[in-house]
Amino acid sequence: MLTISKTLKFIFLTLITSLVIIACSSSETPVQQASNKTNCRTIEHALDTTEICGQPEKIVVLSPHHLDLLLSLGYQPAAYGFPFATPGVPKPGDRFNNPSQQIPYLGEQVTTQPVNLGLGGEPSLEKLATLKPDVIFGEIRNQSSYDLLKQIAPTFIWDVRTVGGQWQQTIQDMANILGEEEKAEQAIATHQKAIDKARQDLASVVEKHPKLLLLGMNSLQNQVIVIQPNTYLGEVMQGVGFEIVSLPSIKVKGPSIPISVEALPQLNEADIIIVMGHSSDTEKTIDTSSEKSLDSFVKTSQSKPVQESWQSNKIAQGLKASKNDRVYFTTYYLWNGLNGPNGTQLILNELREFLL
Repeated sequence: MLTISKTLKFIFLTLITSLVIIACSSSETPVQQASNKTNCRTIEHALDTTEICGQPEKIVVLSPHHLDLLLSLGYQPAAYGFPFATPGVPKPGDRFNNPSQQIPYLGEQVTTQPVNLGLGGEPSLEKLATLKPDVIFGEIRNQSSYDLLKQIAPTFIWDVRTVGGQWQQTIQDMANILGEEEKAEQAIATHQKAIDKARQDLASVVEKHPKLLLLGMNSLQNQVIVIQPNTYLGEVMQGVGFEIVSLPSIKVKGPSIPISVEALPQLNEADIIIVMGHSSDTEKTIDTSSEKSLDSFVKTSQSKPVQESWQSNKIAQGLKASKNDRVYFTTYYLWNGLNGPNGTQLILNELREFLL
């Protein structure tokens, strides 16, 4: 009976949501009316093949990654879905009235006041329907709500953003959707120029300490992941000149290898280690009143617990990089969450702070 009750409740909520969407979306946006099925493009994405017509203006992004790519194309968001609950962020349905203090890392580039849709993985469908956007950009985590999202506006879903080269394909698709194909090439060129400049700046460091290990974790007591060379982050660091350290005996196609802390000595050839902390428990880790910005809050809340875990672990402290004081702590949110041209520039700026 309990299972049937839950199922009926889910069906009921889905029907109610659908009725709300239909009621709010019964009239087309001005852009959709003007397009009148002209200048249409068909784009294949992770879940479907979707048609888009005209010139989208009200653009919704449901992740920091797609916000990075959208800003790189010179566009601003009409609505945004946040990756996790964070103090200081407006309530769902309200607007980001001070983006530079409410959206980490990319907020200074946001000149609009986008609607806050709550968590990007579970955006408010009612607020979306009320907004009547022209297009929605999401990630594979939005798969469960895709059928409802596409009733609101043409919706495009992409997967595996951390895999090497994927973001270039995604930004080209987005540029095609927006009718701005040439802007994608400009963004990719900007990304490469940033890497080339960092390679020049860090040449002497790379020559002395060429082997770099990239780790992600929320503590050493839990699972540690080793970032592979064939990833966005691996490609950026190899572009700077580093050799990415991994486990040679393990062949994986994915972007990372999960290991236990006991396996760390197998990676002891690393001259430099960068540890990316991640945690969704941001409200309990730090008092935001002591922070100057949301950027520093996110970094401290996600990297400080990892740093404390590393410094108290005998295995981690026995590594060559630890003994030589060349282990650096940062946030997974920045280093492997944006995965676009703006994120690349921010990562390289922090890398200079670490190493120069």
